[in-house]
Amino acid sequence: MKDTNTTDPIERRKQQIARQQGSKTALLGILIGQAMILLGGILIARSIFGFLEQDMANSNEPPLAIFGMVAGLPFIIFGLFVHFGSSRRFTGKLLSSPGIGPGAVLFMGLAIGAWWGALSLPAMGSLWLIPSILSIIAGLLLLTGILMRMRRSAKYVLLTRMIKEGKIVAAVITDIPEIEPNSSGLIGTITVKFTDMNGVDRWVQKTGQWKRQDLPKTGDMATVLYDSKQPENVSRIWVGPPGSATIKDFTLWYS
Repeated sequence: MKDTNTTDPIERRKQQIARQQGSKTALLGILIGQAMILLGGILIARSIFGFLEQDMANSNEPPLAIFGMVAGLPFIIFGLFVHFGSSRRFTGKLLSSPGIGPGAVLFMGLAIGAWWGALSLPAMGSLWLIPSILSIIAGLLLLTGILMRMRRSAKYVLLTRMIKEGKIVAAVITDIPEIEPNSSGLIGTITVKFTDMNGVDRWVQKTGQWKRQDLPKTGDMATVLYDSKQPENVSRIWVGPPGSATIKDFTLWYS
């Protein structure tokens, strides 16, 4: 057997995770997951209208409706697993979806399937409301995603400026939730204490996400970047692991 005990397995795992971030393979996985979610949504919605079509025409069970009902849900579930797993590898975050989120993709699929089914009915009647409502929900989710990304982009611009103009100081974690032994990580609130350049002790709470191996504990050290002109402005404060000095460092704990 080849001897591999000269390499730190934890460090090797970190290097492997770092190589996966932004990789084409992870991006392909995200696209495949989204395609499966979209297809599953289309099949589920179309199958419902397929059974309605059967009742209206008094025909035998429509094969498309049966197939859509049987295949649609597994497509959605497996697609979500593929999407979240690939997104985690692509971003390095516990829970982060680059591009269009899975919720918007799912409702886009449901809307497409519903319109397909509604237009196939011999008499649509008031059933046109179903695809219309699903389309509105899909549009709202897309708009919400766009607004969130615009806000995140604005925060990134501010962080870029604060790296140059702000103050970086050591801090101590005064509170962070503990996780269960079988948990893969934490999405929660961290509380840190730091002292500004005027000698004033300040506390700040931030919501972040950590994988199990990266999760700090209460009492551990951290680093704070703040606006020295407005140290009380929480929106201009970032928290990162000890030794943080770059934009990447101060975004490690955020989605």
